[in-house]
Amino acid sequence: MAIHSGPRSLVLATFVALTIGFLAGYWLAGHSEQVALSTASDAPHAVGPDDYAQLGMQSLEAGDFATAERYFRRATEIAPESAAVHTDLAVSLMYQRRWDEAHGELEIAGQLAPETPEVYFLQGIVYRDGMSDISRAREAWERFLAMVPAGSQADTVEAWLEGLGSAGGGTPR
Repeated sequence: MAIHSGPRSLVLATFVALTIGFLAGYWLAGHSEQVALSTASDAPHAVGPDDYAQLGMQSLEAGDFATAERYFRRATEIAPESAAVHTDLAVSLMYQRRWDEAHGELEIAGQLAPETPEVYFLQGIVYRDGMSDISRAREAWERFLAMVPAGSQADTVEAWLEGLGSAGGGTPR
């Protein structure tokens, strides 16, 4: 067989080399993926819970609550001991009006970090808006107020509590 030179031979040789390179890369990628999957539980996460939480916050800010939920759920899988990510997950569920699930996440957050006032602030909202349980909303907000200095959110919660007492029901949001 004679080897010819020229533009056509150069194109053919380039095509053959690229095809062989592609096939080798494809085979190696599949092989390395299998190795990565088999040792995934032993390896540290390339993306950590803080990264997923940040992506979740960006999704919340964009109003994409379902995507935010997915990111926060991934963060809780990686760091189930983080009260902050359970709280963030609860917020994404609250925006979707999935009150029972939000309540469950806030319960977990409260067990993990009972000194976190935001948990009780959010629990009050869940009890009032999602469960129509005014007495538990009052308890949660009173606990929140006992933990924070006067001002900002404390003023808002005090107004909500006044509304609970005088109107016996919902308050303006």
